[in-house]
Formats: sequence, C-alpha cells, structure tokens
Amino acid sequence: MYMPTATSNILDGLNPQQKEAVLHTKGPVLILAGAGSGKTKALTHRIAYLMEQGVQPWQILAVTFTNKAANAMKERIQRMLHVQSGSEADWRNMNGEFSHAKLPIMGTFHSICARILRRDIEHLGGERHFVIYDTDDQQKIMKQILKEMNIEDKELKPKAVLSYIGRFKAEALLPKEAQSQATSAHMQQVVTAYGKYQKALKEANALDFDDLILETVRLFHECPDVLAKYQNTWKYLHVDEYQDTNHAQYLFISLLAKKDRNLCVIGDPDQSIYSFRGADIRNILEFEKEYPDALKIKLEQNYRSHQTILDSADAVIAANPNRPQKKMWTDKKEGSLTVLHEIQDEKKEAEEALKTIKEYRKENGKYGSQVVLYRTNAQSRLLEEACLKSGVPYRIVGGVKFYARREVKDVLAYLHAILNPNDTLSLLRILNVPSRKIGLTTIGKLQAYANENSLTLWNTLEQAGNIESLNDPTVHRLEKFVEILSTFRERAKAQVVSELAIDLIEKINLNDWLDDETEEGEQRWQNVQELITVMHKYDLLEPRISLTSFLEEVSLISEVDSLNSNEDDALTLMTLHLCKGLEFENVIMVGCEEGIFPHANCMFDKEQMEEERRIMYVGMTRAKAQLHLMYTQNRMLWGQSQNNAPSRFIDDIPEECLERRSDDVLSVFAWAGSSGIKRVKSGGKIEPFRQESSVDIEFNQDISFEDDINQTKADEIDGGSRVRHPSFGLGIVASRRGDIVEIRFDSGETKSFALSIAPIQPA
Repeated sequence: MYMPTATSNILDGLNPQQKEAVLHTKGPVLILAGAGSGKTKALTHRIAYLMEQGVQPWQILAVTFTNKAANAMKERIQRMLHVQSGSEADWRNMNGEFSHAKLPIMGTFHSICARILRRDIEHLGGERHFVIYDTDDQQKIMKQILKEMNIEDKELKPKAVLSYIGRFKAEALLPKEAQSQATSAHMQQVVTAYGKYQKALKEANALDFDDLILETVRLFHECPDVLAKYQNTWKYLHVDEYQDTNHAQYLFISLLAKKDRNLCVIGDPDQSIYSFRGADIRNILEFEKEYPDALKIKLEQNYRSHQTILDSADAVIAANPNRPQKKMWTDKKEGSLTVLHEIQDEKKEAEEALKTIKEYRKENGKYGSQVVLYRTNAQSRLLEEACLKSGVPYRIVGGVKFYARREVKDVLAYLHAILNPNDTLSLLRILNVPSRKIGLTTIGKLQAYANENSLTLWNTLEQAGNIESLNDPTVHRLEKFVEILSTFRERAKAQVVSELAIDLIEKINLNDWLDDETEEGEQRWQNVQELITVMHKYDLLEPRISLTSFLEEVSLISEVDSLNSNEDDALTLMTLHLCKGLEFENVIMVGCEEGIFPHANCMFDKEQMEEERRIMYVGMTRAKAQLHLMYTQNRMLWGQSQNNAPSRFIDDIPEECLERRSDDVLSVFAWAGSSGIKRVKSGGKIEPFRQESSVDIEFNQDISFEDDINQTKADEIDGGSRVRHPSFGLGIVASRRGDIVEIRFDSGETKSFALSIAPIQPA
C-alpha cells in the first residue's frame, strides 16, 4: 500500500491554475486545457496528490485515449511519489483488499472495459473467455452476412455497413434502437445486417472493439449491483481528452460518477477533431449543464510556443461559435512572425517546403525537430519525391508511404504486367484485383499446370481452357483477365501512360472496388487519382517510352525510399489528424487552400466546417519556434487541375502576425496597396516598406535560380556524357531523346530516366 509522506513537493512547479486543479479533489471539475498548457502535468500531479492525502490507489481511475499516455502518467507518478514499479490495483479482488496495490488503474476506455467484461460479462449471459475480433475478422463476417442477404457488393459494401455499425455503437444504439434510423431501403438493409452481425458475434463468443464499451454500458444499466460494485471501488474518476469521447464513453463515465460525483475531466473543445470516429464535442461543452456545481478551470498559459504563434492560432479558432472563451499566453514574447507563402504550384510548394526545412536545419541542426503537415494523404506524394530528390531523410507517421500503398501498388502491377506479361509477381498481385473470385485453390492449379508443362504464368493463363481441373466459370474469368491485359498491351503502343491507366481503371471498375463509401475508401481512390497526376508528367513522350519511363522512375523512387527508412534524424511527414499531442520546433502546413483545407466535403456543413477550423488550430499550435503556412495559385491534385483561393482561415490571422512571401511580384504589389501590411518577401530577404501615399518598395534580387541550375545541368547531359546517379553510381549516357536518357552504368545495368525528376548529375 502507498503511505502518504510527511512532506510533499507535488505542488512545486505548478502555476496557480494547475495548482487549483490539483487541490480541488471533491466534486466535479472541468479543466479547459489549451494546447501546450501542461494538462498532463496537472492530471498526474492531481492523482499523486490524492494518493499523498491518503486515497488508496485502487480508489482512483484514470481513463486515457492511448496506452502511451497511460504509461507516461504511471511513470510520472512513480517518480513523484518514489513508488517502486509494481502492479496496479488487483482486478481479482474488487472488495477493497488491495494491500499490495501501488498504482491506480490507468488505461484506455477499451482496455478498462475489456477487463470489466472479463470479470462480469456472465451477468449478461456471455462467457468470460470471449475473443475480440479485429477489422479483418469483422469484414469476413459481414461479407458472409451480405451474401446470405443476397446483397451484391456493388449495392452495399461490407466496410460501409461496418462503418454505419460503428456509428450506431458510438451512439450506444443496439440493433433494436437503431431501427429508428432505417428511414430508407438502404438503411433498412444496414440495420438488418447489424442485427445479423451481432447474432454472429454472440454465436462465436466474440466482441468487436466497439462492443467492449457498449456491452459495459449495457452491463451497468441492466445489473445495478455490478455498477454499485465499481462505483464503490472507484471513488475518484479522471478522463483525459474529454472532448474526444463519444456517447457510449460518456455514458460509461456518467454511470460510474453518479454516486460520489468526484469526476475530473480535462480537455480542449478547440482540439476536438475526431467526429468521424464518433467523438461528440457536446460532452465537454455541456459538462456544466450536467454538473451545475462543477468547478471550471482554464489552463491558458502555454509552455510550447511563442506569443506570435499563439496569437495567429487564437485568431483562427476565435471565429468558431459556441466555444468556451480562452486566450492563450506565454512568457515567450519574442519570436518569428508566422510565414504565409504564396507559391506557383504544388511542385514548387514541395520544393519550397524542403528548402525551408534545410535552411532551418542549417541553423538549428536537426531534421527530426521539424514536420510537414497536410490535410489529405494524397498530398504526401510530392513531398516524398522532394525529399528523395534533395536527399532529406524522412518518415511518414501513421501511414504508408505513397508508392507503398496497396491501391497504388495494384495499379503499378497492372502497368508492369502490360509492359511485361512475364512479370509473374505482378500477375499474381492483380489476378484477383478487383475481385474475380480467383482464390488460392485456382492459383495452385495454375502453378501445377505451369510446372508440369514448363510454362510461365502468363502462358498458363493463355491456356486456361486446357486445364481440366478448372471449372468453366473459373476458365471464363481467367480468359476475361487475359483479354483485358492483351487489349491494353496493344493500346500501350498508341496511348501515353496516363491515358492508358485512366482507360484501364475504368475498364476494371477500380473506383467502385476501392471507394466503399467510407473515408478510407475515398482516400484510396484519391491516391489512385494522384498517381494519374504523376503520370501526366510523361504525356509529351512517345507512348511506349512514356510507360517505360514512368515505371522506371517509380521503381527508382521506391528503391531509394527504403534507404531512408532507418534514419534517426529524419523529417516527419504526417496528416493534420495525426499530429495532435505532438510538438515540433518548425512546422510547415502545405495546401492551405479552399477545397483542400478546408476540405471540399465540408463546404456545406456548418459543423464540419467548424471542425476543419479546429484542425487548423491543432496544426498551428504544434509549432514551438517557427510556423509556415503555404498555398498555391494552381494545383494538380487527384488527377485534376485546380485554381483554388487561399484558405478562408488565413483571412482571420492578424496582419501584424504575418510575414507574407510570394513567387508572384504582382501579389506583392497587391499586398502593398492594401491596408497596413508590415512585411513582404519576393524570392529573397525580407524588405520592410512604409504605408504611405506613394508606396516605396525595394525588391531584393537574391532570387533562387535552383530550377535554372537544374535545367543547365540537364542541358549539359547528352549522348556520351559521363554521369552519376546516387543509387546506381557512375555511367555513360548511351542516348538521349528529349528529356529521356538511357544510361549504361559501370555495374553493367542499363536504365532509362526522365531528367526532369531523376537525381542525375554530370560526373
């Protein structure tokens, strides 16, 4: 048992508001904790203080959203109270006999509810030894259910149904209660499938992740004695990131807190960005309505960023209605202005982002303290290519590198097979993409026939009608596949790679297969469209060379990509949704344009637009020392050219917080003629100007000629030139046609490259 000490340093280092949060231990408490305001410190010191005041560890529960956060809190408490590492309260005894308990229960909603159900699910007629189904398990069940319901995949996709079910469970709606949502034939199918899905789980003695919380709430509702047991055990409740709770999680906490009401919730409504997961911002906004006697504490002192960054971010979020008013401040009054950079196009944007990264590293020494943030995954592709071209090591957090994404690799495999039908690996990859009901059994029969007759897989497919072990429907599907590839092999002689791919994707109906009415499905389809954008670089080449050059360069990017995967000091690339809770010295946000950020899907939805603004706020407040916001005049994205206006969020940032830069001299004149802009930049150093009747502007001529230099180097390369490639080494240019060169390397390899993007230098 932890015994309180006579003296304490728990309150040391806390500001007045944090100290108030720690000392107020009785009754409900709402802590509105702004970005970088030390909320984790306040929460851990509060728990440590309770223990020092004699509250037993087993009487304290702390719910977090990640295991990492829970473990970090445990470690801090151990250091503060000098507790040796040991067990939490023992879950085998819920009757107060915790003589050996050293730490409170701390964990995620899912982990805590799973442990409750392991003890008490029998009260609901379940078995303790249930299994927890993952995403793949769920999809297999749902696929079978829809098949039994005679619903075609085109009509209703398994992932789409599971997405609806996840929403129902987040709202704590069981199949009977979800019936009220069945206002159309489509939704009736979904609700019916929900009921069958729950029945299938019960028969398998299984729960999915959402069930862990939903079934615990049901347990508490239907078994008052069980609820009372846990209420009498956990007297002091703490919930981190309360703005991200859904309705089922809210019910779980409310039921536990109902008896003693010692509930402390901490979070920031301005950082609620997970509504697509079911998070309900109303839980934190309406906390004071549910608990009128709650103490409300604002943590507004920021320990991360300097004041200009905070003023910029506060101005953006202030436009959201119905939010608790708070104003972030810091002792760090001096700092750089927020850089707002207008750039010509998406390629220049990626290059400028990397240039900024390298300049900051030169001054501060590390790539690892910097991040590039973007709204959608598809935007990462050009940034990755810019990293590779400039030799900057990078890592993608929480995602797969663009050319390693499944849907991208599938399209590439089709093109490889069209170029070279003897590419067995590519054939095996696409044989059942999209699904043609060609499984492992059929592949085994194909391979057996190929081995017996010494044939390649392609030759075997061409002879599918001769394989006696295959039934007629399977032979027909294989012949259809061969016909598609053969047709597009002929088209490749006359079509450039982008036209070829667009027609191929339409022919195999890839869009319907990828876009399963979920956000992930939409992103997969956007990634394919972004791959088409890459292909357009090769539109001016002859058709066959266009296809060959594209595949060669993509293969190269994938190969070089792997060289940087183990770098310690690496630039971070990530989506804005994943950056919450992190901090970086230098933050660059790209794509700050209407239709991208805010996202086009949110334009006509007031609540979604408010969330987009919160996402912007979260991204801006990750910055400690420097913040860059970038937007382009025109952009090719998802296969379409766009000329979008700058993001509306930028308009809310005070001019005194901004340093404007532009590649367009006309923009600089426009800013100069408007009201009171303090600084501009046109390609070089910052030049102040006076706001007078006749504006006097001096343009610094220190403009970057990097593109001109690259072009000059390309012009130096011709047949017979000696060149160097970072991966393949030294070689001689065997021939050059336009931008395409064929190089014979000293290693004996011969490869073709597009000089516009390949990192080739004269030797």
